[in-house]
Amino acid sequence: MRHRLRALAALSNQPRTTHVEKRSLLLGGLLVLALVGAPWLLSSYATTALRDSLILAIFAVSYDLLWGKAMVLTLGHAVFFGIGAYGVAIATTQLEWSWLQGTGLGMAAAVLMAVSIGYLLLYAGVRLHFFAIITMAVLLITRQLATSWQSVTGGDVGILGIPGIRIELPGGELDFSDERASYLLALFALVLVLLLVWRLVRTRYGLVLAAIGMNEFRAKHCGFDTSWHLVLVFTLSAALAAFSGALYAGAAGVVAPDLFSILMSTEVILWVAVGGRGTLIGPVIAAVFFTRVQQEVSSFSTDLWPLILGVLFLVCVLALPNGIVGLLKSRSRAAPQQPAGQDSVASAGVEP
Repeated sequence: MRHRLRALAALSNQPRTTHVEKRSLLLGGLLVLALVGAPWLLSSYATTALRDSLILAIFAVSYDLLWGKAMVLTLGHAVFFGIGAYGVAIATTQLEWSWLQGTGLGMAAAVLMAVSIGYLLLYAGVRLHFFAIITMAVLLITRQLATSWQSVTGGDVGILGIPGIRIELPGGELDFSDERASYLLALFALVLVLLLVWRLVRTRYGLVLAAIGMNEFRAKHCGFDTSWHLVLVFTLSAALAAFSGALYAGAAGVVAPDLFSILMSTEVILWVAVGGRGTLIGPVIAAVFFTRVQQEVSSFSTDLWPLILGVLFLVCVLALPNGIVGLLKSRSRAAPQQPAGQDSVASAGVEP
């Protein structure tokens, strides 16, 4: 067992919290405090737009967990966001369920699909661009189903009139149907998801994911079932994406087949790439920024955004291969850091 821990330590090379990360946590806390008061300072339209950006930031975190930590690239991640959104839409408008029940339905459907895809592909050794292409095919099939199954999904029009988010508690009901309340709920959900994922990647399981992402072959020879770990992170990422989709449906009040578009899956890749893979806070900032840019661009031209998206991809690949936060981390090595050796991993108690 000890030689496995040493091998994993050398393989993962996951440092402890750096000075950049500590500053990011401090700045993040101050930013959250500022965002709490934003609905009382912004217009109704600006509050709604920022709320949608925060919800999509949760979607970005889900993809950063998958691609940034485990290095699993998929071109169909939007399918889970769409399933979560349609789960709430169908449950609330046709089954007369509550938003929480619809969220559970959407997340359960996304988890079931992720487990099925992961078991059939990842356990079969499908990786890299082959996995990405197959997931894109799944996305296209799901979009076609959402378009053609009109009696359930509403076809090209989608589903309108989705009730606002209301959470029933034993002592009463929490109403998040107006823009301010739904904004605060989105902000709270984003902070909660960030904290949970941040804690997860610093556990024993997070070290295993880091090792698999760096070199799956060597991690497998250290005695870890890499396929099982990849299926697990793929499923968790799908559940988080579905949760963000459920929030979006309840807040926006409408869903459409465009949620299953290739553009949606491409945008989340851009957010993670520009923000910095594996940094969590980087994709959040990028998602909020680029979503607001898209909203402003789309207000006067709906055809211009895909062109801008392509240019941003080229700039990111050529100038920012590690993203903005990755660039800041690489330049902040002045403070001494303890190398990830036997102590850091042994203290984590990694077990296959």
